[in-house]
Amino acid sequence: YDILVFFSPSGIESLFKNFPEFTQDKTRIAVFGNTTMKTAQEMGLRIDIQAPTPESPSMTMAIENYIKEEK
Repeated sequence: YDILVFFSPSGIESLFKNFPEFTQDKTRIAVFGNTTMKTAQEMGLRIDIQAPTPESPSMTMAIENYIKEEK
């Protein structure tokens, strides 16, 4: 997958429960909210896309802005 999007800490916990050997490599991680971001960081994930922010109040906008920046 190019991007995995998480909206809650339980989603991140589920990822590692179902795929205990998961390594991020080039997969981008998108998170929504501070608690989700904190859990992702605690699990050693690199956060590439974050929402909400003043520039990206929605996940859709955050992903769109990320793609525009990558070009």
